[in-house]
Amino acid sequence: MADSTHEDIPLLGGLARLADDYDAFVIDAGGVLHDGSAAYPEALRALESLKAAGKRIFLLTNQARRNASAARLLDSMGLAPGLFDHLLTSGELTHQWLRHRPEPWLEDLGTACLHFGPIRDAELIHGLDMEAVDQPYLAQFVLCTGLNDVEESLADYEEVLRICARAELPMLCADPERWILAGGDRLPGGGALARRYADLGGEVDYCGLPFGDLYDRCLALLGIGDRSRILAIGDNLATDLAGAEAAGLDSVLVTGGLHCRDLGTTRGEAPDPGRLAALCAAAGRRPRAALPTLRW
Repeated sequence: MADSTHEDIPLLGGLARLADDYDAFVIDAGGVLHDGSAAYPEALRALESLKAAGKRIFLLTNQARRNASAARLLDSMGLAPGLFDHLLTSGELTHQWLRHRPEPWLEDLGTACLHFGPIRDAELIHGLDMEAVDQPYLAQFVLCTGLNDVEESLADYEEVLRICARAELPMLCADPERWILAGGDRLPGGGALARRYADLGGEVDYCGLPFGDLYDRCLALLGIGDRSRILAIGDNLATDLAGAEAAGLDSVLVTGGLHCRDLGTTRGEAPDPGRLAALCAAAGRRPRAALPTLRW
């Protein structure tokens, strides 16, 4: 595919055009490297090419799993650990927050949590002096990692959210994504549940992108002082690219992920340049470039 530009957002055919400008690449996983079920073959080849070029690769993602669990999942999809240098999830940082309680708000949460999300995400409190409870009246706070099941909707949580809000239970959201990809479908995520709770008057704090704590840890691990030598690649303007911009990094939008529906495309199909520019402008983001899919 030939490269083209519109309103300062180049639409590139591959990542090779930009590779020499950066020493490290901070890459989202879902929608960029995989669809929630399987890895994208062209994305694997892009990672292999980056590694062959001596670039450092940091996978930074909103996912309510601990690092080891996320790495096993990626490996099962074909994303072997040797394809990247670092991995950090919002779930891992949430676990560390609950273990060390670095801020007064976290100190005040208590130890009894009502968990909204898949049972596997309960690993975020494993090994901690905490207990999971199953009723709001037993809880001191709510831990939100998403919906319990992909068949559920936000409406299924309305009553319990209202009960928790009336009880003034604070909520810690370990995955701020409002939408997630599952086998190519776009489903409501933990961020949507948390925002509904806030609308009902509930107190919410978020761990993950676009909030800065995840990038603080990422940049400390990379140890690259010149941020102009780091490129962020993601498929979500509201989280991946907003977080990168706040951290002072250049970014690339993969249009074939979360925003396919917004752009009226299928994965890998080049979007209309005007529609792409309008979507980025509406989100207040200015990526350096866009790629229909992550490829070399």
